Amino acid sequence: MTLEEMLTRSADLQNEILLLLKDVPTHPGERFETSMAFCGVALEHAQALRILFEHDSPTTAMSALRLQFEALTRAIWMLYAANDLAIQKLTAPLTEESARVANKLPQVGVMIDAIVKKAPTEASSMLVQFKDISWPAMNSYVHSGIHPLRRHLEGYPVQLVLQVLQSSNGLMTMTGMLAAILTGNECCINPMRGIQAKFKDCLPLVIPLAPQV
Repeated sequence: MTLEEMLTRSADLQNEILLLLKDVPTHPGERFETSMAFCGVALEHAQALRILFEHDSPTTAMSALRLQFEALTRAIWMLYAANDLAIQKLTAPLTEESARVANKLPQVGVMIDAIVKKAPTEASSMLVQFKDISWPAMNSYVHSGIHPLRRHLEGYPVQLVLQVLQSSNGLMTMTGMLAAILTGNECCINPMRGIQAKFKDCLPLVIPLAPQV
């Protein structure tokens, strides 16, 4: 598949996810609603990643993969593992004080440990796999380390970009499934289960497959 084809299929994937979620209310409750909001953030990062690749900004696009991963992690943590106090901190009106308090919430690694204990195995194992393989490289891109430096100087192989898009799409299908679960509506959940088969040509063999950088 060419890069142009991958970008088109990736956009089609996101559009289908959004169409399935359109006008379907989230199950009531702050836990569900906040988790859904994080799903929205994750999907926005996925869209931004594609736009950045389309506009010849691959280094920033690579950095967006970590943003997408972290938003999805928080969405899963919020649903399955966050305590009531954490929910209160995140749902408080935005002020300097509430921002300071929310900044003391667990880091991604701690969230994933809690997810492993409380969430379905399918969700936790994928997050652990992705973090174990990709975290050093994602950190390097976010903090302007050796990975973005060398790629900026030497260029980005097309195969690498395709792998990153596949990884982003894998995270996106997980986000779509979580969002469907948050609706509690089988009319949304059942069609969302078919997304992976319909778009297998733009997904990693194992969702999510981390790119080799």
